[in-house]
Amino acid sequence: MNRLRIARDGYIVISVVFYIAGILYMLLPSVSTMAVCICSGIILTAYGIVKILGYFSNDLYCLAFQYDLACGLLLIVVGLIVLGCNERFQSYLSPGLGLLILLDALLKIQTSKDARRFGLETWKQILIGSICVGIFGVLIIVKPFPQIQSVHVINGCGLLAEGLLNHMTVLSTVKIVKANCKGGEHHGCISND
Repeated sequence: MNRLRIARDGYIVISVVFYIAGILYMLLPSVSTMAVCICSGIILTAYGIVKILGYFSNDLYCLAFQYDLACGLLLIVVGLIVLGCNERFQSYLSPGLGLLILLDALLKIQTSKDARRFGLETWKQILIGSICVGIFGVLIIVKPFPQIQSVHVINGCGLLAEGLLNHMTVLSTVKIVKANCKGGEHHGCISND
């Protein structure tokens, strides 16, 4: 299995993890902050590894993974800090999540601009999704509704939106080139498989 397929599939798995985390965060507000910190640290570290794998893959368009080396390293460092210093980091978890979501949304805005230049029709969806995710990032940081239920709903929706944006971006911009033999000649074809 090539690195690009691993990176693309890793992004899809992380997107599903974000979906699950978002839903659980909204449905189980009584989960201990320590458990949230440990899960967050593991998810951030895994996400960082997937991003680094994506950066070093041979992506045809070089759109989805173009900023992923620095972002991946940042996520790994933050994930390890959350795991190692989880008691001291608990109060920073929500604003930190908002900052990471906002950063990713801003980078995806640039990805949408580059996708437009490549002639990809999905650039508008990436742009609109990035703006929506960025709004959730800002809401998570500023906490306009201080009630704990509202915080859980906004954070959960932010995680769901982040997962959806990543899922949509990787499916629409990552193209895997397959080589096959037909009549003794090698033909390359682009696939989303």
